[in-house]
Amino acid sequence: MKKYSHILFDLDHTLWDFERCATETLVELYQTHQLAKLGSSSVEVFCAAFHRVNYRLWDLYNRGEYDSERLRRERFFMVLDELQLEYDSSLPPILAEEYLATCPTKGYVITGAIEVLDRLNQHYPLHIVTNGFSDVQTTKLEYANLSKYFQTVTTSDGSGYRKPNEGIFHHALNRISTVAEECIMIGDNLEADVLGARNVGIDHIYFNPKQENHTATVTHEITSLRELIGIL
Repeated sequence: MKKYSHILFDLDHTLWDFERCATETLVELYQTHQLAKLGSSSVEVFCAAFHRVNYRLWDLYNRGEYDSERLRRERFFMVLDELQLEYDSSLPPILAEEYLATCPTKGYVITGAIEVLDRLNQHYPLHIVTNGFSDVQTTKLEYANLSKYFQTVTTSDGSGYRKPNEGIFHHALNRISTVAEECIMIGDNLEADVLGARNVGIDHIYFNPKQENHTATVTHEITSLRELIGIL
């Protein structure tokens, strides 16, 4: 097995449990603001609408068609509109502010993350390369007790590029003072993490816990983070 000098990790959905953290936050918002009175049939329907909208907006953000401020500003307007709720225009900005203040402070991580990071940290310098926003990602790392593992954190707004753009990977490599051949990237997003890394010559591990079908050629594929120990 090839010996790497540095390991690069994505954060959301790879180490930090976005689904659990976001859903818990959304349940709190639903209850605090009594969204059922606006016509939302259930908290489950509200959460599902958020995740659909959020997925679409992040896809647009990753492709450069949305910026961070627009995503933050419009997200809850789109969620409430999708649910066909009647609401005061002051509500979505309040939901957006409270969501951003609360969600990153949730400390849930993907199963096996701490065990694997403890193990890998003994042998490799670890780094984060994420399309998340710098302020939010810093908070997530701190509250999830992950900051101590990573020597550098490269974000899309900090670098000026978004995965899969080669620029963010080159920015990370420059910060680390290394080259692509000495690194391996681990992430859950086939396009942003895996193909993005491949395009700059970085080996990659596709974290695919739902075992979604695909036709991409990848260096390695795992369904559990604990499988990393056998690879690295």
